[in-house]
Amino acid sequence: MKRISTLVILLLFTIVGVGCSSGQKEEAQIIRVSFNQNTEHPQYLAMKKFGEEFEKKTNGRYKLKIYPNGVLGSQNNTVEFIRTGALQMAIVPSSSPEGYDKDFGIVGAPYLYEGIDHMSKAVQAGVYDKLFKSTDKYNFEVLTIYTAGERNVYAKKPIESVKDLKGLIIRVNDSPTYIEMTKLMGGNGAVMSQSEVYTALQQGVVDAAENSELVYRDFKNYEVSPYYAYTKHIVHPDVVLASTEFLNSLSKEDREIFDKLIKESSAYEFKLFKENIEEAKKDVAKHGVKFTYPDVNELRKKVLPLTEKIANQSEITKEIYNKINALREEKGE
Repeated sequence: MKRISTLVILLLFTIVGVGCSSGQKEEAQIIRVSFNQNTEHPQYLAMKKFGEEFEKKTNGRYKLKIYPNGVLGSQNNTVEFIRTGALQMAIVPSSSPEGYDKDFGIVGAPYLYEGIDHMSKAVQAGVYDKLFKSTDKYNFEVLTIYTAGERNVYAKKPIESVKDLKGLIIRVNDSPTYIEMTKLMGGNGAVMSQSEVYTALQQGVVDAAENSELVYRDFKNYEVSPYYAYTKHIVHPDVVLASTEFLNSLSKEDREIFDKLIKESSAYEFKLFKENIEEAKKDVAKHGVKFTYPDVNELRKKVLPLTEKIANQSEITKEIYNKINALREEKGE
């Protein structure tokens, strides 16, 4: 209740603030952004840099204010506030727009990407632009992708080959795709929140979990699962959303600046995240973590039926899938 009350107060402040500013000379328009991670996260830092650049390039006509740590409520609620225009922007998982359009399942499909660089290349090439523009009918637009890193499996025992995954109970997100993917990989998916994973691993409720090196380190899961296996099954996409009401309020010139800087912020966020991964790997290695490298191509083949099912949902998902595969071939992969 306290969080809801805080949210209501903030939103009322937004409405009142907009109303008051209309009678004043020329004050900066506040762009409010919802974010559920902390202020040290690469996504926060990339969005902060974007805001500073946009304020500078528009001579102070706009000022970005980020609300971190989920203070504006759940990510699903955030999307609804975006849709009504009560909130201007947010960073949310790609599963959020997937709730409105199932074609967004292709963005985070298993084994779609070779790695973070491959996904970044797809973003910068505009592979998703048509899909992202199609959400106007829901009163929001997907602007770009920020990565949340590769998801890999970690466990109490080494996972050096595909056969080592057989029969493992692996904690996954609450997603039918993740559950089916885990089954195809040879394990069994167990849904629970990330905050429960440490105890579940410690007590043997699950045999393994899967997430990025940053989450593995920050939640200290290495203490109870000292083997980190590069299964590379997901390159996790989060998306930046904006209210169409807000976007339509921008002048043509400001919108051009906005779009250019958002695209640049995506490239910057990918770079920051990669640097953070290297730091996280060094940190957990100091605690005795061992890294293993099972055959990713063998795993990809096992999960291919699921990836192709997602890719064949519509003409637009087929198009995206083919373009991403073409980028893989360009890299000689």
